[in-house]
Amino acid sequence: MATLRVRFQLNPGRTGVALGKLSKQAENIELFLRSLASDLGEDDSPNLWLARDFQNGSVYNTAEFQAVVDAEKAGMFNDAVQCLTRFKAVSRVKLPDFVTPSTVDRFASLRHSLDPDEKIGIALFDIDTGKLKRWSFVDRLQLEEIEESIETEVRYIGAVMGRTYEWNKGAKEPYIVIRELNSGELIKCVYADDDYSKVARLFNDKAAIVIVEGAMTFNRITSKTDVTMASSFDVAPDFSDEDYERFFGCAPGITGDLSTSEFIARGREDD
Repeated sequence: MATLRVRFQLNPGRTGVALGKLSKQAENIELFLRSLASDLGEDDSPNLWLARDFQNGSVYNTAEFQAVVDAEKAGMFNDAVQCLTRFKAVSRVKLPDFVTPSTVDRFASLRHSLDPDEKIGIALFDIDTGKLKRWSFVDRLQLEEIEESIETEVRYIGAVMGRTYEWNKGAKEPYIVIRELNSGELIKCVYADDDYSKVARLFNDKAAIVIVEGAMTFNRITSKTDVTMASSFDVAPDFSDEDYERFFGCAPGITGDLSTSEFIARGREDD
């Protein structure tokens, strides 16, 4: 077992840190560490990272996760932090696959409390010996390069299925909001004025399941989906009990020697 630990040096080469800047830096560091812990499958709740071992001068402190993790995860944590500190636009440094864009964004956000000529020092601890490794220093310019490297939006043509939640006809770009059927996520769907009548039909039945298709975006930082311009508006057919009865038995022999319930149960076990 091991502990997630990382050492920070704020305002290196100078004396002290302004209190307003110190609080902002502490907040950004915690948000980054919580996000990386989440990527590792660990608890990302507030106040699980403890700052300790302070020193004067440039303000040294160690951030330590208040839970024990296995050594493999501690190694993955060290690899991720090391890759982030060494990243440059022209380098060939590749981040580990488990690191999410949200965590990269949190790391890049450390720049917000830095002066143009200021750096932040980051050092890791050897998992076996517990000794401090070599320091790495990142500045605002490098952190801005990291931010610009993130592909924040994925654009595609798709559809959302759910129930109508809200309709805003007075906005500059009119839109409706659909509560997605599986996830429960509220998805904003922008539409053209010419499609007003089609949109109106979606609200005829409050309980109806509707399908909206069009150009969509997925934000990899916020994990939020939007329909940036809807092009098709449909109401899903409402099947009766008789329709379901007719469905069963339409593919005889598909379950082999198993009953329908046994076939479904086995499929769930395989998942």
